[in-house]
Amino acid sequence: MEANQIGQPGTAEGCRDFMDGRGSEAGWCVGDGQTEPEPGVWDDSPFSVGRGFDIIVPTHSMEIVFTTNHGTPGGNENLTGDEVLDAVIDAVETAREQQ
Repeated sequence: MEANQIGQPGTAEGCRDFMDGRGSEAGWCVGDGQTEPEPGVWDDSPFSVGRGFDIIVPTHSMEIVFTTNHGTPGGNENLTGDEVLDAVIDAVETAREQQ
């Protein structure tokens, strides 16, 4: 989370509050205001300029099972909402089978 709804630096706690408020029951968040070696290091990197990324990590395995990226510069995957939803459904179904 880059920033909260009032523009303060993002924190993992703020991200969890946001996600939990939308029905999330598990997962983890990263706040750019807490990145190391200093806050904002992700936001200031060339990887974040106009970009974001999505990953799926089942808690039982803690292995990355899906990644994608999105944004305005060229070279991003920019999946549609339906494509991301399909990936989430596939990841959830696979995780359930592996438990």
